[in-house]
Amino acid sequence: MVYYPILIGEMAKREVSKKAIARSIGICDKSFKNKLTGKVPFTWPEVKKIHLGFFPDILPDQLFATSDELDNKT
Repeated sequence: MVYYPILIGEMAKREVSKKAIARSIGICDKSFKNKLTGKVPFTWPEVKKIHLGFFPDILPDQLFATSDELDNKT
């Protein structure tokens, strides 16, 4: 299941690797995968670093919207 579809889509569109984001927030690849799948939540400092470092043109609420949140808007 894709838990953060906008984040994952933007990563693919901009060719930003999971490894690059994981390193930027100081965690291993496995920990980042757990965050992407919703097993472990992102912290606010992590959200800010990812937003400002890779996707400054997208609001954090949009970037980190979950698939459930997006489904409820339709």
